[in-house]
Amino acid sequence: MKSLDYSLETPTYSEQKPFYLGILIVCAFLAISLFFRLHDFEKVTGSQNLEASYHVLITLNALNESDVARHWYLPTISLGEEKDKHIAWGATIPTRTGDYVYTSFTPYGFLAPYFALKVSGQPISLESLAFFNFVLGSVITLLLFTFLFKVLRFNGLNAWSAVSGALLGSAIGIFSREALLSHGVIYWVQSFYQLILLSSLFVLFKYCSTTGAQSRQRYAWALCVLAFLGALTEWTGYFFNFGLFCILWVNTLKIDGSRWLSKKICIATILAGVITILHYSLAAGLLPTLKAFARRFLARSAGAGSLSDLLHAYLLSYGYFIAALVITGAALIWLRKSQKAPNRALSITLVVLIAASVPLLENLVMLQHATQFSFDRLKFIFPAALLLGLSLLYFRTKGRAVLAGLIALAAIQGCMTYKKDIATYAAWPLIDQQNKQLASLVEQELDIKCAVLSTDMSVRGYTNLLFHRGVYELRPQPVDFQRDPSNCGGVYLEGKDFQVDLPEYTKATVVERGNRVVTFVKDQGQWRRLDTALSRKG
Repeated sequence: MKSLDYSLETPTYSEQKPFYLGILIVCAFLAISLFFRLHDFEKVTGSQNLEASYHVLITLNALNESDVARHWYLPTISLGEEKDKHIAWGATIPTRTGDYVYTSFTPYGFLAPYFALKVSGQPISLESLAFFNFVLGSVITLLLFTFLFKVLRFNGLNAWSAVSGALLGSAIGIFSREALLSHGVIYWVQSFYQLILLSSLFVLFKYCSTTGAQSRQRYAWALCVLAFLGALTEWTGYFFNFGLFCILWVNTLKIDGSRWLSKKICIATILAGVITILHYSLAAGLLPTLKAFARRFLARSAGAGSLSDLLHAYLLSYGYFIAALVITGAALIWLRKSQKAPNRALSITLVVLIAASVPLLENLVMLQHATQFSFDRLKFIFPAALLLGLSLLYFRTKGRAVLAGLIALAAIQGCMTYKKDIATYAAWPLIDQQNKQLASLVEQELDIKCAVLSTDMSVRGYTNLLFHRGVYELRPQPVDFQRDPSNCGGVYLEGKDFQVDLPEYTKATVVERGNRVVTFVKDQGQWRRLDTALSRKG
C-alpha cells in the first residue's frame, strides 16, 4: 500500500508516462464522440429537451441586446427593443423595467456560455452553444480521469492499473447517452454545474487525504469557495453542501478542524442563498421573488412526479452502464466479505463516494424535473465513475477483462441510444424549416419590428428566436394592437406541439392597421396565402 502522502508527492517519470498516455486515450475518445455527433452539431437537429437550448439562446440574445440596468445579469428572456418588454413568459417575473427574468435557475449557468461566446467571438447559435458544451464536457472528463487516477493511486494501485480504472470510470462521462446529449446539442445549467461539483469532490479528496496542516487549510478554503459557487449556480449545490456539512460534522476520519469547516460550509451556503434572493429582489422585488421560487419548487417537486418514471428515465440515460454498475456492485460486496477492515485510504475514498452520491437525493425531491429533463441526471456520472474505478482494487485479470467488456458494450449501447433518440425527432429539422419559411412570408407582409405578435401556444424561446421578437403566449385570440398608435399591425400564430415546447405552426394571421388581413395556412407542408380586405369600421 502506498503512503497516504502520495497525493502530495511529485510523481516519477515512470508514473507520469502511464498518466499522460491515459490523457491521450481520453482525448482520442472525446474526438471520437465529437465526430460521432458532428453532423448534429453543425445543423439544426431534434432531440429530447432541445427546448432547453432554445431557452438558453433567447437568454443570451436578451443579455446581449439590453443593458445591465434592465436585466441585472439575471436570466432574462426579454429582447432589446421596447416592444419586446412587458411580455409575460412562462415561469418568469418582471423587473422594474418590464424585462422578464426566469426564476427556475440562477443566472450563472447562462452567463458562462454568454461570456465564453462573446470572448471567443462566436455567434449566438445552436451550433456555437453545442461546441461550447462539448468543450465544457471535455474539460470535465479530463478532470474526472485525473481525479480517478489520483484516487486509485492513493489506494495503492500501480500507475498502469490506476490508468485502466480511470479510463473505465471515465467512459460513462463520454459515451453514456446522457453525456453525449447533455454535453452536446442540449445545454442547461446542470451541464455547467458538473464542473463545480467534480471540482468540489476533487478538493474534498485532497482535504481528506493530505497530512500537511497548511495544505489542508488551503483545501478547506477552496472547498468553501466551491460550496458557495455551487449553491449560487444550481439547486443541487444545496443538497451537496448539506451532504458535506453532515460528513464533516460526523467526522468519521477524525480530521482536526473538520467541524469548524462544516460550519464554514454552512455559512457559505447561506450566503449564496442570501445573494441569490438579493440579486433577484433588487431587480424584481422581494415578495415576487420568494413567491416565484416557491411556485417553481412545487411545480417540479416529488408531488408532481413518479418514481417509476424516474427509474425508467435513468435507464434511458445510462442503459447498460447501470447493468455494469449493478454487477460491479454485487461483486464488490461479495469480495469485500473476504477482505480485512478498510484501511484509511479506502475509508477516505468511501467518504468521497458518499459525498458524490448525496446530490442524487435532489432527483427524488425534484422528481418531476429529473424525469422530464434528462440533463438533471448528469450528476449520476461521478459516483458511478468512482464505483467503476474502485472495482479494480478487488478485480484481478479476469474480472477486469469482464468489466472492460461490459463497459465497451455499454458505450456502444449509449451511442446507439443517442442516435435512436435523435432519430425520434427526425421530423424537427423540416418543421423548423417550414416555420422559418412562415416567418419570412410574414415579414414580407408586415414590419415585424412594429407589430404585436401573439399565439395560442406556449412560448419557450423558439418562437422568440424565430421572429426575434417578444410574443404574447397562450392567447385564445389575437392581442389588440390598435390601442397603441405606434403599432403597425398584429400577427397571430396558431399551431400544435411537435414535441414539448417545440411548435409546428399551421396558421398565421397578419393584420395591418388599414384592416388588410393576410392569412397563411399550412397545406401538406406548403404555405397557402389568403388575402382579405376588411371593411373599415366607423
